[in-house]
Amino acid sequence: MINVLIVNFPAEGHVNPTLGITKAFADRGDHVHYISTEKYQERLEGVGATVHLHEDLLRHAKIDVASLSGLLSFLKIHLQTSLQILEIVEELSKTIQFDVVYYDKFGVGELVRDYLGITGITSSSSFLFTEDRLKKLPLHPNSDVPLQLDHECKELLKVIKEQYGVTPRDMSQFMNNQAERCVVYTSRYFQPNSAPFGDEYLFIGPSFPNRLEKHDFPLEKLKNQNVIYISMGTVLSKTEEFFNLCIDAFSDFAGIVVIAVGEKFDMTTLKKIPDHFMMSSYVPQLEVLEEADVFVTHGGMNSVNESIHYRVPMVVLPHDKDQPMVAQRLEELKAGYSISQDNINEHTLRQAVREVLSDKRYVEGIEKIADSFQNCTSMKEALTEIDQLITRNQNVKVNR
Repeated sequence: MINVLIVNFPAEGHVNPTLGITKAFADRGDHVHYISTEKYQERLEGVGATVHLHEDLLRHAKIDVASLSGLLSFLKIHLQTSLQILEIVEELSKTIQFDVVYYDKFGVGELVRDYLGITGITSSSSFLFTEDRLKKLPLHPNSDVPLQLDHECKELLKVIKEQYGVTPRDMSQFMNNQAERCVVYTSRYFQPNSAPFGDEYLFIGPSFPNRLEKHDFPLEKLKNQNVIYISMGTVLSKTEEFFNLCIDAFSDFAGIVVIAVGEKFDMTTLKKIPDHFMMSSYVPQLEVLEEADVFVTHGGMNSVNESIHYRVPMVVLPHDKDQPMVAQRLEELKAGYSISQDNINEHTLRQAVREVLSDKRYVEGIEKIADSFQNCTSMKEALTEIDQLITRNQNVKVNR
């Protein structure tokens, strides 16, 4: 029985992939302390974690990460959240002797590890990036367009160092935390160019424990129907335009069209919604994917993994971050059809969905990836590897 601290970036695509391993720690009797936001408290407690809350600075922020000014604002949120999390860690560590800290590639995790001086395990909620690809990121010191920190960022870094005695290698650490082991929620088959990533990378595939969240979405209406499911996460800048485009594209679809519009969207801006459309601020995605025939998605890794798990081929409209890379890999494996942002219109969207629904090769491509998930490192093997690393590092400390 060990004390596990989990630190994560407060976003759906980062929290959801960790639910399986959180449950696995808790189910075997470990004490799991998870630092997150109120939005995720219920689902994290549902898999056995004790949740410690920090302010959700990201949820209502409007940030364009494609611009340098937007990226700077995003970094400030990272730094402000880092200070809040370190404050919680400081308080918890007064009464709890943690054995390991498990943290996302994004965020403050590596700084927490350095502050506590214990074993760290990082996890990747998306594909792994090679060093050459990382150098293209604006936060990387060797980027062609490096990000210039403003006074506020410098002051936040100064406070972190003065109060907690830790400092990042460079700003790219907040997007690429490192550790002796990295848990990856996909398979080597799906990971592009997996050869450079050695045995320290544990490809365990995604897992989807039951969530104890309540909803009133009428799933029964999807039974025995052809279903198009559309969810674009929070990446769209012109949501009204896109959702109205979907209404035009699928107004004559012989089945049900489910659209997750998000909690910030104003439904009064839409055209008349056809009777066979179901548009909601919240959609229980896993349950809807069980009934779906095609998934129109932005290509976020969490959504893509969930679609693969339920063997639903995709139409991918990648926007930024890792999404173009994910879309390209799905096309390479004939598991998805990609449309670039500058080519999205009523005709291209309708034709893409028709092709995916009519060509059985897309289902076959999805099934190959889903099968590769079944051949990943098991959760039990991953926990054993983590236990052995903890023991080894503790023995090294004792013998110093």
